Amino acid sequence: MTRASSQPAVSSPDQRPAVGIDLGTTYSVVAYVDQTGRPMTVPNRTGELLTPSALMFDDDGVVVGKEAVKSSVLAPELFIESFKRDMGRGAAHHKIRGLEPPPEVLSAFVLERLKQDAERQLGLIREVVITVPAFFDESRRKATQDAGQLAQLDVLDIINEPTAAALAFGYRSGTLGTGNGAADKPMRVLVYDLGGGTFDVTILEIAGKEFRTLATDGDVFLGGKDFDQRLVNHLAEQFIAAQGVDPRSDPPDAAQLWLEAQEAKHTLSERSKAAVVCFHAGIRMRMEISRPQFEEITRDLLERTETTTSLVIKQAGLQWPQIDRVLLVGGSSRMPMVGQMLRRVTGKEPDCSQSPDEAVAHGAALYAAMLLGERTVAGGGECRLINVNSHSLGVVGIHAATRRATNVVLIPKNTALPCRALRTFCTARDGQRSVKVPIVEGENERPEACLALGECIVRGLPPGLPKGTPVEVEYAYHANGRISVLARVPSVRYSQSVEIQREAAQNLCDLNVWRARLCGQPEPSARQSAAPPTAEPPGQADVLKQLDGLYLSVGKMAVKLALPEALRRSQQAALAAAAELGRGGAQLHEAENARRASVNADEMIRLDARLAQARTELQQSQVRADFAHLVLGRECANAGFEPPQAWKQLAEIRRLRR
Repeated sequence: MTRASSQPAVSSPDQRPAVGIDLGTTYSVVAYVDQTGRPMTVPNRTGELLTPSALMFDDDGVVVGKEAVKSSVLAPELFIESFKRDMGRGAAHHKIRGLEPPPEVLSAFVLERLKQDAERQLGLIREVVITVPAFFDESRRKATQDAGQLAQLDVLDIINEPTAAALAFGYRSGTLGTGNGAADKPMRVLVYDLGGGTFDVTILEIAGKEFRTLATDGDVFLGGKDFDQRLVNHLAEQFIAAQGVDPRSDPPDAAQLWLEAQEAKHTLSERSKAAVVCFHAGIRMRMEISRPQFEEITRDLLERTETTTSLVIKQAGLQWPQIDRVLLVGGSSRMPMVGQMLRRVTGKEPDCSQSPDEAVAHGAALYAAMLLGERTVAGGGECRLINVNSHSLGVVGIHAATRRATNVVLIPKNTALPCRALRTFCTARDGQRSVKVPIVEGENERPEACLALGECIVRGLPPGLPKGTPVEVEYAYHANGRISVLARVPSVRYSQSVEIQREAAQNLCDLNVWRARLCGQPEPSARQSAAPPTAEPPGQADVLKQLDGLYLSVGKMAVKLALPEALRRSQQAALAAAAELGRGGAQLHEAENARRASVNADEMIRLDARLAQARTELQQSQVRADFAHLVLGRECANAGFEPPQAWKQLAEIRRLRR
C-alpha cells in the first residue's frame, strides 16, 4: 500500500496542502497531493493508513481509532461507532453518560483526530474536501459540513465517494487531464462502492477531463456492518444451541464476539474457513465458519446490492455491453462473493487496480488540489465534474382534485447538477408579508413518505401587495448536492435569498464542551471553550482569509500587465475566466430581456428555465474568475512581481505572512 512522503506538501507559509478526507462509517482515510502532483495517503500517529471511525470516552479524554475499538470490550457503555449512519437524523442511537451527542459532534471528534495526525506530517491544515456517499440526501450533506466546521476545518466542498474513486482511477490510468474532453472516446465506468456502513453504485462517463455522472442509487443502511451482524447472530445461535446461554446478553462478551466475527469475515476473504473462539458465562467454545456458510447467511444482503446495480443501469438508459469498466471500492468489496456476483451480472472482470480503502481519499485530495488551483495536478485543475441528484426535490402542495397534501416534484432524481427549478406561488390575501412552502426530498407522491428538509419561508415581502401577487421561488440544487432558495416578486423587482428553516436544530456547541461532558469532566470556561483544539494559532484562519482577499486584488491589477514568463500561464487562465464571465453576463442579460418580452405561457416556462440556467452559469463563472485572479495574485507575490498600483496590498501581504 502506498505510504505518504515525509516531505511537506507546500513550501510557502500562506499555502496549505490539498487534503482529502474519506470520512467512513467504519474506517476513515486522509490523503494529500504532494509536490509532484501525486495523491498520497497520510499515515496516522501509529503508522497505519486506516483509522477506525470509533470513539471511547474515558475519564482522561476522547480516545479515537484502534485504541477505542480495543477498549470497547472493557467498557462498551463508553464506546460508540457507526454514527455516520445517523448523520442528519438527530441524536445518535447511543447514550454516553446519559447524554445523546449529535452525530455531527461524534464525526467532528474523528475529523479532529485525523487533522491532528495529518498535521504531524504536513504542517497546519486549512482547507479540505470531505467525501460522502452518493446516496446521502441534503440534510446528511449539511451535517457532514457542520462536522468539518466543528473540527476547525474549512470544508472547500463535499464530493460523492464514487466520483472521488473515479477521479483516482482517472489519475492512475493516465486518462485524467489528457485530451480536451470532447474529442476523446468516452469511457463508461460503473463504481460499486460497498463500505462499512453504506452502499452506492454509480455510473460515470469519463471523457478526458470531464467526469459526468449518469445515474446513482444506493442504500445508507447497507454495508459491511450488516454482514458482520449476520455472522455475530449465526455464531451466537451456535453457542446457544450448544450451551443454552446467549453471549450477546453480556455487553463485554458481545463486544468481544463482534471483534471475533469481524476478524473471521476478513479471514474468509482469503481462506475457505475461519475459527472463532467465544467466551461467555465461564464457558469457552471454539466454532468454525466456512465461506459457503457465510455466503448463505448473507445472500439476501448481496442480492440487495445486485438489485440496485441492475436498477442503476436502467436509470442510465444503458445495457451492460456499454459499460467499459467496473470499479470496486470500499473494504467490503473484497469479499469474494462480490466479485463473483459482478462477473455474473456484468459479464466483465471487476477492476481491482487501486486500493478500495484509499481510492476515495485520493480522489478527494485530487479534487481539493483542483479547487486550490495547484498547477502540479494533471492539467492545472481544469477537470470538470458533473454530478446528479440522488433524490428528487419537491414542494408540498394541495392536490386540486383530492385536496390532499401532495409532493410536487420540481427536480427529478438523476438530474445533472447544478440545476434550478422555478415555481410561482401567489399571495392568498391583500397585504400578505410572507409565504411558507414545505420542501421535501423523495419520489413518493405522499409527503409523509419523503424526507422533510424543512420550510422555505419568504419573509419581509413589500407592503401593500394585492391578493394573487405572483411570488417566484427558485430552488437551486448545487453541484455538491446542497440546496439554496431565492425568492422574487417580479412586479416590484424585489428579491431575497431564503434560508431553509430546519426542524430540531442540534446543539452543535464547541467540541471542548462536548469533550468535557462526555468524559465526565468539568466544562471549560467560556474563554477556554472559545479556543479551538488545534495547533493553528488563534486568529490564523482570519489571517488566511485576509490573504485570499489581498491576492484577489493583486491578481485583478496584474492580469492585463506584461508579466514574466513564469506567470503567463496563470495570467492566461485569469484572462480566459474573465472572458467567460463577460459572456455569461451577456447571456443572462439576453435571457432576462427575452423573459420580460414573453406573453405566451408555454414560452414563459421555457424562458424561466433558460433564465435560471443563465444565472447558475454566471455564478459559476464568477467563482472561477475570482479564483483564477486569486491564484495569479498569489503567484505574483511568491515570485516577487509587484504591480505598481498594488503596493499597499503587497505590503499588507508581507506583514501578514510574518
